[in-house]
Amino acid sequence: MFGLEFFTLTSIYFLALLSPGQDFFLIIKHALTHGYQKAWWSCLGIASGNALYIILAYMGHEYLSHYPLIVSFIEMGGALFLLYLGFLLLFAPKPHLENALHVKSKMAFKLFVQGLLSALLNPKNILFYFSLLFTIIKPETVLHVKIFYAMWMVGMLLVWDMVVALIFGNKRALRLFPYLFVVQKVVGIGLIGFSFKLALAWFQ
Repeated sequence: MFGLEFFTLTSIYFLALLSPGQDFFLIIKHALTHGYQKAWWSCLGIASGNALYIILAYMGHEYLSHYPLIVSFIEMGGALFLLYLGFLLLFAPKPHLENALHVKSKMAFKLFVQGLLSALLNPKNILFYFSLLFTIIKPETVLHVKIFYAMWMVGMLLVWDMVVALIFGNKRALRLFPYLFVVQKVVGIGLIGFSFKLALAWFQ
């Protein structure tokens, strides 16, 4: 059970990391403007914001797990939300670097705050984590496993964002930017597939 749960969680989370969102463009902008080492502070801020949302999602998951009927509806809502994200990416227009946030300051703390606020002010983050918890992680999962999942997700996020900053800290890497459009489509199809799989499991 642990292996399947962990594999499903990791697969969906990795697909989500591949999808270019506002955090992704913020990191690219910081990497191009200030270099990858400064951009890593933004990555740390984004990871901190996501860690806070994971904690909040866990608290809600623990409380609501005592109400099976509510949990059932939230599980279905989570599958629908993943379906929504999938179609959003599948039909999204080509990404443009101009849509990224602009930050002029080179202060590490300010870059950290920019990353933190980018994560906290994105309502899709908390919805995404609630979707993951209520559709994949079972309420009876022991606490130390849940803590491992949380640390694993934050670690994956931080490493991925730092790699993105490292790549785009080199301006020649802009040649890779057009391929993000293809990545959007692949990730969208993947999330749609997972949402249908979760919905079918809910009806069984």
